[in-house]
Amino acid sequence: MNKTIHMSMIASAGAAVLLAGCCPCPVYRARPVVVMQAPPMQREMPAPAPMVENRHETLGADALFAFGRSDINSLTGRGRSQLDRLVAELHEARSIHAVGLVGYTDRIGDRAQNDDLSLRRANAVRDYLVGHGVDAGLITTEGRGDADPVVACPDLTGQRLRDCLAPNRRVEVNIQAVR
Repeated sequence: MNKTIHMSMIASAGAAVLLAGCCPCPVYRARPVVVMQAPPMQREMPAPAPMVENRHETLGADALFAFGRSDINSLTGRGRSQLDRLVAELHEARSIHAVGLVGYTDRIGDRAQNDDLSLRRANAVRDYLVGHGVDAGLITTEGRGDADPVVACPDLTGQRLRDCLAPNRRVEVNIQAVR
């Protein structure tokens, strides 16, 4: 074969290979690239941190107890209903941090007796809650007697004064719980 013909055949073959995209050399061989989109990532949001809720409720002592009384046996029907509702609320909480009970009286009577009566009323509410499954270690009680009055009722005497001072006779409930 003639050198010119041979070179022209090689050149033609090389051009054919390049045009066909089939380079015999593996280094230069083009490979198809497949691009796939990744599915969107679904990240779970962390659960919100539990929030401690502070709640305050006032239980009227006249609704709970007979006048001048503090024992659990003297609870009125209405008083038991209030306490049962409070027990249910405490049981619904995911976690109870603390229950504070503060008893109060009106100004009628001896101050030392009123201080004692207010503490006995707070303790009676505590005993009711504990008797219905609330952890005693979470409950604190305090008696404040006639301190922090809600009403003053000046110039009244007798039964009218006693009726007017009813809002001062109370047990305040302070709850710290996670709902």
